[in-house]
Amino acid sequence: MATTQSEDPNEKVDHPRHYNAHPSGIECIELIEHLPTNFGNAVKYIWRCGLKATETPIRDLKSARWYVEREIQRSRLFELEDENRPKTEVIWRSLARRVIESEAENEGGALGDFLVALLDDDFSDMIDAIDRAIKELGPQ
Repeated sequence: MATTQSEDPNEKVDHPRHYNAHPSGIECIELIEHLPTNFGNAVKYIWRCGLKATETPIRDLKSARWYVEREIQRSRLFELEDENRPKTEVIWRSLARRVIESEAENEGGALGDFLVALLDDDFSDMIDAIDRAIKELGPQ
């Protein structure tokens, strides 16, 4: 999936320069969307190191290290009996159900709606949950 760099140097969401200026021509998200979240976040921080005006390079590198350490700790916490499923899938589905139950007890919201749709692989409902939350916030 080819992407293009935003013309706006201040763009923070849609193809920002600090994630899209790599000489390979690859945008950061094209790589990290295939990684476990913590490793993806680590790559993201290393990728943008020294390129994002609001962060210092040392802060980016410390953040990357934190995410790697987090992934190491997380992977040691779970002993799984269902070896037919990838470990990460079992973990996130279990945690998502706990969040959904908590959200339901507290009148729900965008996060619970999004996670329900995510568990059901319903992309349309995922987008709808986000759009509803945006609409509720009103113009920014």
